[in-house]
Amino acid sequence: MTGTESAAGRGSARTRLFLLGTAVTLFASAVVLRAFWVQVAGDERLAKLAERQFHSKVLIRPRRGLITDRHGQALAVNLEAKSLAAHPGKVSRPKATAGALSRALGIPFKTLEARLSSGKSFVWIKRHLSERDFERLKFQGILARDGALRDGFWLVEEARRVYPHGTLGSQLLGGVNVDLEGIEGVELWQDQRLRGEVVSVDAYKDALGRPTFIDAVAARHVRDGADVRLTIDAPLQYAVERSLRTWVANTQSEAGSVIVMDAETGELLAIANAPEFDPNSKGGRMVHRRRNRSVTDAYEPGSTMKPLLMASALVGGWKPQDEIWGGKGKFVVQGRTISEAEETEQFEWITLEDMIQKSSNVVSAKLALKLGAKNYVGFLKSFGFGVRTGIGFPGEIPGRLPQAEGMQPLTLANIGFGQGFLATRIQIVRAFAAIANGGFLVTPRLLLDATAPPAAERVIPDRVSKAVTRAMIKATDEDATGFRARFGEYVVAGKTGTAQTVDPQTKAYSRTKFIASFVGFAAGVGRPIVIFTSLDHPKGQYYASEIAAPLFSEVLAEVARRNRLPAPERIADRLSRAPRVSRAAPIREAPPESEPEEPREGQTAVDPLVAQENESVEPESAPDDLRRMPALSGLSAREVIRRLAEQGDDFKVEMRGFGLVRRQSPPAGSVLGKGARVSVLLEEMRR
Repeated sequence: MTGTESAAGRGSARTRLFLLGTAVTLFASAVVLRAFWVQVAGDERLAKLAERQFHSKVLIRPRRGLITDRHGQALAVNLEAKSLAAHPGKVSRPKATAGALSRALGIPFKTLEARLSSGKSFVWIKRHLSERDFERLKFQGILARDGALRDGFWLVEEARRVYPHGTLGSQLLGGVNVDLEGIEGVELWQDQRLRGEVVSVDAYKDALGRPTFIDAVAARHVRDGADVRLTIDAPLQYAVERSLRTWVANTQSEAGSVIVMDAETGELLAIANAPEFDPNSKGGRMVHRRRNRSVTDAYEPGSTMKPLLMASALVGGWKPQDEIWGGKGKFVVQGRTISEAEETEQFEWITLEDMIQKSSNVVSAKLALKLGAKNYVGFLKSFGFGVRTGIGFPGEIPGRLPQAEGMQPLTLANIGFGQGFLATRIQIVRAFAAIANGGFLVTPRLLLDATAPPAAERVIPDRVSKAVTRAMIKATDEDATGFRARFGEYVVAGKTGTAQTVDPQTKAYSRTKFIASFVGFAAGVGRPIVIFTSLDHPKGQYYASEIAAPLFSEVLAEVARRNRLPAPERIADRLSRAPRVSRAAPIREAPPESEPEEPREGQTAVDPLVAQENESVEPESAPDDLRRMPALSGLSAREVIRRLAEQGDDFKVEMRGFGLVRRQSPPAGSVLGKGARVSVLLEEMRR
């Protein structure tokens, strides 16, 4: 190689090195400039990516309000809970880990595998872990003995809803989902008040996506949920549920309900349904156990409607002693025979009062036909049938009341004894509260701290409510269907009902399935409290007189104890001062085989279908202030009161004991002055 060639080669190498150095310098300069731009001047796209990765909005959930009974006893509370979450991208060996989690938590393997392979930065593994869950997580190695979790997992502090009394009022309280959102019952109804106000605040997350810093100023605006105070009396609710559970089991009934309501305020003191469920258990809650059937289910109430039929007649001008021909137990309407519950009941002339005591289907059907569809259906509407009561509870239904226009006679006759239309249990209680409180229709209330309910509307005169109450008292006499509803010496006004139910297969009334019910109240106690009991489809004994009435008696015993109802002697004294039944001559319906009877001498013929409100006839005054003491031996307490009322309404009556009269003072035949004191000793009846 010549010297010239060697010099040219060295020059070419230097040129290449220069070009390479220049290129490297330019590239390095570009990198430095880009880094300077990114770090100092900023890149909007990268800034947004970083923002999304480390900055987020976090929902701060407030404390959910408590649910308490009328005395402040907690029925639904909150407890701290821990939930397991994961960052799938940080979890090693996701398939094996999913298997370990499945064995520990009982969650399907495929579900967990899908979550851990989702590519998300956050997934829930299980919410609200139990102590057993923690033990199993330790056994599977997900959680170390010192509490450290595998990489990619962390625990989230949450709250969970707890019902400290288990099944107590379960259908009433309802429940929440895992996010503490109400899904049924009071929890759903009052969810807006209970959950408070959720606030969205700025937060910064760590590499695992866990919030580390939040905007504390904004978090202060979180408002905890308000507490909800119910009208329910928890101890009474417990006692009622215990009795109902026992009777449902003993009668092998499919279901049962009990409602206790203050007739003057509409406050519901207890609502029990069986079977119940435990809202603390998230599994196995069948739908039929969760329904608050007292407001969500309708049925044909049967004979419990007969006192309302009597009230409708009294408003229309009839009187309690007016009579209707009983047809000797049979009555044919449109080719169909309406008969009494028992073949042996072959009644002839029956007063409206006796219609209630003897629970006559024939007389009730005839009376409904005499009143007419327009009058009677309109009367039932005024009592709130066919519309919701206004209680506000989720799922309440209005029932079904047929239209009066074009109603067939057979349909109206059936409605007369409580068949052929649908009512809810809360509607029945509301209607009887109007009888108990002197004629005012109140709105049932479950919230003690809610706004005042609508003003009560008068639907019947006070004289009508008193007359119907007296008839219902006779329905619990010793020879009446409601006898077993009595408790101690309390004077019970009530009515049984044994209603047929429609067989869904045949679409006809079943011969084996009935709903036995009883509704009533202790009369003359100052604070009337209506009690309703029902047992659905019992096996074996199904008459309301044998199963629903005794259940009522048990509930009345608890109500009397919890509400300190007056002593029986005071009740008897109040009833002895009750207005006497009018002595006006009764109306009599002629039997179908004969001509209508002529009015007797001194009796005025009255049209029973006149739909106007007549004022009650004032009792005849005694010719002087002296009266003879009647013989009371062998009479019941109610018969004593009625016998003395015939002599005057100003006696002071003192009763002791239970059963039938054994001794009386003054003796029979004694001359009594105005305001005389009468003492009666009763002894228990021996059989």
